[in-house]
Amino acid sequence: MEDPLPPAAPPPRAPAELELATAGVAQIVAAAEQAAEALRASAEQRALDRIAEADRAAALRVQAADDDAEQVRAEVAADAEQLRAAAAQSAQEARHAAGVEAREIIADARAAAREVLREGEQLSGHLRELGDALRTNAERLLRDIRHAHAELTARLDRADPGPASPGRDGRSVPSPDGLDVPEFVPRA
Repeated sequence: MEDPLPPAAPPPRAPAELELATAGVAQIVAAAEQAAEALRASAEQRALDRIAEADRAAALRVQAADDDAEQVRAEVAADAEQLRAAAAQSAQEARHAAGVEAREIIADARAAAREVLREGEQLSGHLRELGDALRTNAERLLRDIRHAHAELTARLDRADPGPASPGRDGRSVPSPDGLDVPEFVPRA
C-alpha cells in the first residue's frame, strides 16, 4: 500500500479575488454580528417582556391577596360586631334578670317584715290580754285571800280575843276593811 498523496494545494488566487473573498467574509461577519445583535436585542426584549409580565402577575397576586385579606377583615369585623351585639344582649338580659330577682327578694323581705310585725302585734296583744287576765286573777286572789284572812281572823278572835297583829314597824296596823294584809301583798 502506498501512501496516498497529500491533498493538492489550492491554486493561487488573484488579489482581486482575495479582496472579494475578504469582503465577502467581512459581509458574512457583519451579517452574523447583525444577526447576533438582533438575536440579543430580541432575547433582551423577551426577557424584559417576561419580567414585565411577571411584575404584572405579582401585582395581580398581591392585589388578590389584599382583596382576600380585606374580605377576611370584613368578615372578622362582622363576626366581632355580631359577638359584641350578642354579648351586649346577654349582659342586658342578665341585668334585667338580676333586677327582677332583686325586686322579688325585696318583695319577699317586705312580706316577711310585715309578717313579723303582724306576729309581733299579735303577740303583744296576747301578752296584754295575759297581763289583764293575770291582773284580774291577782285581784280575785287578793280578794279571796282577804276574805279568807278575815274569816280566819274572826275565828281566831272568837277563840281568843287579844291584841291586833303587829305591822312592819312592830305596831299593829289594821287593814282598811278590818283585815290584816300580809306584808308580801301590795297594798291597794
